[in-house]
Amino acid sequence: GVDLCQILFGVALSFADLHLNTAVVAEELGVSAVGWLSSLIPISSVLSSYPLTYLGKTPNGKRSGLWVGACLFGIVGVIAFSATPSQLRSIGWGLAFMYVLLGAGRGVFEVSNKAAYVDFFPGEQAAPAFSTLHACSGLSFGIAFIVYEYIPQAAMGIIIFLVALISVASTRQAYVLWESDVAARRQNRKEHCEEPMGGSGVEIGDESVAERETGSSYDPENSRMGRIQMDHLGSHRKVVHV
Repeated sequence: GVDLCQILFGVALSFADLHLNTAVVAEELGVSAVGWLSSLIPISSVLSSYPLTYLGKTPNGKRSGLWVGACLFGIVGVIAFSATPSQLRSIGWGLAFMYVLLGAGRGVFEVSNKAAYVDFFPGEQAAPAFSTLHACSGLSFGIAFIVYEYIPQAAMGIIIFLVALISVASTRQAYVLWESDVAARRQNRKEHCEEPMGGSGVEIGDESVAERETGSSYDPENSRMGRIQMDHLGSHRKVVHV
């Protein structure tokens, strides 16, 4: 589910690098303007990381951050679909608005998305998960870079918007499955930590809890001759006298 966030990041940033920079900004404002406007992407990414970090510490904050990022990229897709290249050129330096949106979306990729991966893939699963993360973003960027050469701007906008829409739905489903799995594991640990009920009780020292509660006679010789078996929980011991 969250892999679509990487794909969305790739197709959106590829639109900026290939089409927006070359076919719009460079033709209208000159090559030097490409550098100035492109610098807004990392700047807005850094600035957006602060509120995203705070948001991630709140309940449901990480998934909300992912939804915000998908919406930001989705707005870029809507603009690309609804406006022609000539109309975008007529905006001039107002195109900075699109670069700010792309930069804030990148901030979500760098903060909320990676934080979500830490939750979904803890411990030893983190290394292969993060490898998949970068593989998805890099592969989608490369494929989009090739495809965008042969399709009009409106088609690029449709692709970005559809991937953003699917990303919102897949993020929700991913969190539903993750929360269900976490609840199941917590319940399983709770059941394993509960003391077994029954007459034999749990052994404490040489005398079992059941023997102490019932007042039955305790024979240390017989206890030392007992055979210790592990019960099905693997954490409590029962003494079986022979």
